[in-house]
Amino acid sequence: MIIGIGFVAIGIFIYIRENYDIDIVDGEKVFNKKDKSKKDLKYKYNMLVCIFSLLLGIYRIINSIIY
Repeated sequence: MIIGIGFVAIGIFIYIRENYDIDIVDGEKVFNKKDKSKKDLKYKYNMLVCIFSLLLGIYRIINSIIY
């Protein structure tokens, strides 16, 4: 179950890193959406890894609950 939670955390981290910028405004962290006009091969690969990691993590969590 811990491994599944780890995979889900990795998937969320990759998604946030690729799609958002973190700016500090008045001492608070603010998430701003990146303007991605072109989606290159690296972006597509990272999104594929993100989706695979999320699905694998959810599968591992459900599998450990059932068994």
